[in-house]
Amino acid sequence: MENKKAVFILLGQSNATGHASPMAEEDKIIVPLKNVYGLQRKDNQSFDINHLTWSNYLSAGTNLAEEQDDTYSLANCFAKLWQKEIDAGVKLPDLYIIQIAIGAEGVTENYMWYPERERKLIPGKLGEVDISLYPFTKHIFSLLDKSIDGEYEIIGIHWRGGEEETDVKLAHLKQVLRGIYNRMFDGFYASLGCKIPIVLHKMASETRCREMNVTGEDVESMHFINKTFDDLAEDNENITTFDVTKAPHFESDTRTNGIFLPDGGHYTPKTNMWVAKTILDDYRRKHKCLD
Repeated sequence: MENKKAVFILLGQSNATGHASPMAEEDKIIVPLKNVYGLQRKDNQSFDINHLTWSNYLSAGTNLAEEQDDTYSLANCFAKLWQKEIDAGVKLPDLYIIQIAIGAEGVTENYMWYPERERKLIPGKLGEVDISLYPFTKHIFSLLDKSIDGEYEIIGIHWRGGEEETDVKLAHLKQVLRGIYNRMFDGFYASLGCKIPIVLHKMASETRCREMNVTGEDVESMHFINKTFDDLAEDNENITTFDVTKAPHFESDTRTNGIFLPDGGHYTPKTNMWVAKTILDDYRRKHKCLD
């Protein structure tokens, strides 16, 4: 295996923050991880910094956007699993995690991920925080290369968003959605200086439609968003999709299909841990990481 540090990037909205899924006390990462590093908000949540300050990873303070800490987010699950594997003797490199997510924020005109939104950064909890996420993310990405010593590999940008666009008129989505994602991703590539892997996490459409009583055009919008993700993956060799309904604990005939919390919209800790393990297993196969 090449001796490169690894970088994992998680972007999006509530299912990237681990919304509604607080960690049990015994699961919180309160002792800094030895081989996993994150970006604390207090040191890095600014357009004015010119260098990233990495800290040994904790489950609190590492989402550079919304102040919702100690959740079973994919970032926290991935950090714990990576360190656990190293402690068990698996030959993995040090891991660096970037997490930028705010609940209920999509990519179209009325949301904080919209590429042409006026630059703004007001920190806080959900309902108070107001950050122009696209330019902020590009700024953070632009600092990555000079903020990590030695060689590194970006495992990928994992995008968990799309839900808010179900409230947008389908006709408008058909006109703008593909172009918005292309502009966003092109900007990310430019800031990072390379065309890195992007993984688009598809919404579990049928489950969400049933659990949230979504009907009519909203159902069509949800399927169109997933189709847009599929089309982006088909047309770009560096883009792939992730389907959480492939989880072994997915159940087709139960109320939340075994993957969602009772609210019908947010993933369970078990689901996020399965996603984290799937990503790590793919990395290990690719790099032949051995015990």
